[in-house]
Amino acid sequence: MANNSHQRKKKRSKTSKRHKQQEPAGPRRFSEFGKFANDLLTKGYIHDQTLSISTHSCNGVIITSRASRQGRRSAANVGAQYKYKNAAVEVNFDTKSSIATTLSFRGEILPSMNVNASLRLPEYGSSQLNLKFQQSFRNAALSISVGLNQSPDILLSATIGTSSIAFGIESKYKTTSRSFSRLDAGISVTNPSRDASIILAEKGDLLRLAYAHRFGQSRKISAVAEVTRRLSNNKNSLAVGVSCIADKLTTVKATLNNRGKLQALLVHKIKPNSSLNISAEFNMKALDKIPRIGLALALRL
Repeated sequence: MANNSHQRKKKRSKTSKRHKQQEPAGPRRFSEFGKFANDLLTKGYIHDQTLSISTHSCNGVIITSRASRQGRRSAANVGAQYKYKNAAVEVNFDTKSSIATTLSFRGEILPSMNVNASLRLPEYGSSQLNLKFQQSFRNAALSISVGLNQSPDILLSATIGTSSIAFGIESKYKTTSRSFSRLDAGISVTNPSRDASIILAEKGDLLRLAYAHRFGQSRKISAVAEVTRRLSNNKNSLAVGVSCIADKLTTVKATLNNRGKLQALLVHKIKPNSSLNISAEFNMKALDKIPRIGLALALRL
């Protein structure tokens, strides 16, 4: 009898743990509405040549050297980053004799608050201090960002719903002009195979509809379509894209919009932290023009 009761208790504890793990998460934040579709259409496409090399020192400092060339223009910068517990400091030097320093703290004041301070020399006027507060609840998510500089802006976003469907709103308030420069609202519907969103942006002037679908049980193939309509001049735009994970190391993407711009991208991982990106852009309405080729090589030693 004692063994039976002990086994029942074990079963109850296992089922309770299982229920806790299967509890639905809260709604996604407004910044994540349509993010999967937007990343599939835009992320990774480049039009220049870039080489970046990162190395680790024995004391945990990450040093990154980056050089890029676009046409006849070339640029280079060297950066160093150091993380300690919940704090991180980053320093960057570029060829324009500019120095940028960023200091960030996570959860130092409140568990859900991030503090980010940036200082840029000699253009110290662009230096700023940002306070970002993010909190997720069972049926709501809240985010507040305040920039503390000469012309501070307040960015507020809030969503309600579940992990499957969420309604959200985001607004940006400029204290200098005492007016709202941004007022967006939207709805997001997601599940493991689908991601759909409708966003009304730019104070009700821009309507954006995006739908992404993952095919098969492995979901290695994804397709996306995005339609935008400018209500002030009744202009529409359409973009479609597809992504295919060929294997664990290689991903292929392609996009096409109604203006005839066709983009293709190949991403190949050389090592877990090193990758090679090859991107090409064609104008289907002007095939006589030379395609634009982009190449990016990121090595982590």
